Amino acid sequence: MVFLGAFFDLFDGFFARLLKVESDFGLQFDSMADLITSGFVPGIVMYNLFLEIGVQEVHLVTQILQSEFTFTYAPYALISFLIPLGAGIRLARFNIDKEQRYDFRGLPAPANALFIVALPLLIEHPLFESLKPSLTSYFSLFAIVLCSAMLMNIRLPLFSFKIKSFNLKEYSYQMVLLLLSLPAFYIFNWAAVPLLILVYLVLNLIRNSLS
Repeated sequence: MVFLGAFFDLFDGFFARLLKVESDFGLQFDSMADLITSGFVPGIVMYNLFLEIGVQEVHLVTQILQSEFTFTYAPYALISFLIPLGAGIRLARFNIDKEQRYDFRGLPAPANALFIVALPLLIEHPLFESLKPSLTSYFSLFAIVLCSAMLMNIRLPLFSFKIKSFNLKEYSYQMVLLLLSLPAFYIFNWAAVPLLILVYLVLNLIRNSLS
């Protein structure tokens, strides 16, 4: 569902421009949807990853109208919600930043969400079994959360897949990523998603160093 959300997020702007129906309302409403799909959902996935590795939960019991309610949460896993906070800050900045019409400044929230929600698939993939102990430590997940929130909000120029011309030379890095995605999905299935996000970042580092 997050993949579908990212797909529609990519093409809604394209069709709005194509049909000349862009509006400030559409821009804001799009970001409100993204805050759920690309912010809250990956935050919940990361929270559950912390629970999977055994982060201790706290049980709070309260009485309301002669009924007993138990509220359970993991204090050390609440760091996960830096992801929706970071996504919210990024989306708000994106809406007022005219420099990001065709290229990005910082990792797009949908790309970050795909990385987080596909991370459990990478962890459980047989080919990455040797990495599982490292990826499932509290320190590793904590570091991923912090890097996730920061990457969405740094001013690093990143290419997008938004079409501004039909000159294929302008999309050489995009074509490389698409070509690499074919064997990656064939070998790793959906576990390829986090790997491709990392490749996307590396390609942008190369692109920025050569420009």
